[in-house]
Amino acid sequence: MLTPLGGQREASWNALLAGQRGLHRLSVEDQSLGEWPDRAAGGPVAFDLDAPSLSLETPTDRLARCAAEEALADARLDLSECDRDRVGCVVGTSKGCMRSFARRLHPSFDETQSPPSAWMSAWTSGPADNLSRLLDLRGPLLSPVSACATGLSSILRGAELIREGVCDVVLAGSADASLTPAMLASFRRLGVLAKGDDEPAFSVKPFDRRRSGFLVGEGAAMFVLEAAEHARARQRSAYAEWLTGGGMADATGLTQLNPDPTALVRLIEDTLRRADLSPCDIDYISLHGTGTAANDDVEARAIQQALGSSASKLCCSSLKGSIGHLLGAAGSVEFAAMLLAIRDSRIPPTVNLREPEYDLDFVPNVARQRDVHVAIKLSLGFGGHLVAGIVSQPR
Repeated sequence: MLTPLGGQREASWNALLAGQRGLHRLSVEDQSLGEWPDRAAGGPVAFDLDAPSLSLETPTDRLARCAAEEALADARLDLSECDRDRVGCVVGTSKGCMRSFARRLHPSFDETQSPPSAWMSAWTSGPADNLSRLLDLRGPLLSPVSACATGLSSILRGAELIREGVCDVVLAGSADASLTPAMLASFRRLGVLAKGDDEPAFSVKPFDRRRSGFLVGEGAAMFVLEAAEHARARQRSAYAEWLTGGGMADATGLTQLNPDPTALVRLIEDTLRRADLSPCDIDYISLHGTGTAANDDVEARAIQQALGSSASKLCCSSLKGSIGHLLGAAGSVEFAAMLLAIRDSRIPPTVNLREPEYDLDFVPNVARQRDVHVAIKLSLGFGGHLVAGIVSQPR
């Protein structure tokens, strides 16, 4: 896991638990393509994306590769001992590497100094192609696109490949490096960025009455998904067991969110039913929680309607006040934090929450000690992409 709080898993996790914030006002030094839009702020990932790397790697490729290397080392998975035809790669970005697009479109870019194949590395499938080639993965190669739900969609699709018997192991996750003037200007025109009057570290306020939007961050998270019997044969324990997940479309508009939470309510209820769980079985929900007026309202009301009286008894939190909105990487990074919450029995806080608008336990500002047996991750994306995933402590 790489986030604006740290260049590896444990550094990011410890900073999240400490309530730290990785968002700051961007300067010209944060990029090389001209001035940022007035008052723009965000969270670059906490390592140098422009450092020398493998040939033709985009910044998004590098994020995905570094996260994948950490995940494979953590799993102690020797790919040479696996049937590579049964090792899949499911990696999303939601829109390709915007940093690479921006560089190629800049007047100073010299096309003659770049091989033709470099253009394809900026496509949405770039990180998945790069990892599959570097690691010689010969199973299914997929790159889901579902806007800001892409990260969780990738994990869901990877788990399905294992459940369907197609793969023994899947390298799954997502990465995003989109801190470019054009992207920030687009979000500003949509009116979804947090107001620039506050210090960036304190301006993103999920589920607070004073919320005004999100700030953009960069990052990645990758996972080794493995069939239980395959992991047992290697004598490896797991962070969690994937129970089930699902997706739904609510095509209200390209960027609008339907104020009626019915679709999200149905997704939560259907996912619980497939997992043979009741609302009282849930200990923690990792929320999408962008800090926009529309998203937080729909998400909070959906939880209350779907879970009934159990909603006020569980813990839930949004990480976007700490790391920003990681766009295509949001679902995977937040899913990673949820697994670590299960591992350590500690729930990361929703920072900057002073005036909660809803009767839910958002774990405001300070991490909470609590055993997490079952947890849900929710991700929402522009265009009506709704995705949910449920995990439990490993049996």
